[in-house]
Amino acid sequence: MERRGFREKMGMRMRGAYLSMHRRFNAHFLQFGATADQFVVLTLLAGEDGITQQELVNRVFSDPNTVTAMLALLEKRGLICRRADDGDRRVRRVCLTARGRAFQEKLDRSAEALHRQLRNALPPAQRCLVLEALKRIAEVMAPTTGGRRQSSAGRDFRARSRRKGARKEAKS
Repeated sequence: MERRGFREKMGMRMRGAYLSMHRRFNAHFLQFGATADQFVVLTLLAGEDGITQQELVNRVFSDPNTVTAMLALLEKRGLICRRADDGDRRVRRVCLTARGRAFQEKLDRSAEALHRQLRNALPPAQRCLVLEALKRIAEVMAPTTGGRRQSSAGRDFRARSRRKGARKEAKS
């Protein structure tokens, strides 16, 4: 039995809006053999080519395992390449290939009508308010440690530190 009003709560409304949009974009990109998530990754790389895998994980609001699997698939298709960072060989940088850039541009052009429909769902003044509200919600709902919000840089540093500590213990 559904609790009365649960579907009207903000979280459920946001979930409904996101999933409706995501499914619509997935259905659209299917004709090109791509997904909405792949489009997001390719589009982010089109603007920030050469970022690290960890930066990519943070910017696409996903988890490392999902992004790693997606990058392996995109690499196999010749759309991206991963290379070791010059300063730290453990760090992987992700770049679009020429083929990947052309594919991203094709996907982007094909989705113009969907983007327009999404933008036109709200009048311009409300769009700005919604974007700011969504940004604020993401900040407020970000993972916390001891009541304090963690920046992605802080999370990354702590994760690296834990891994180094675990390796030292394993060697002992």
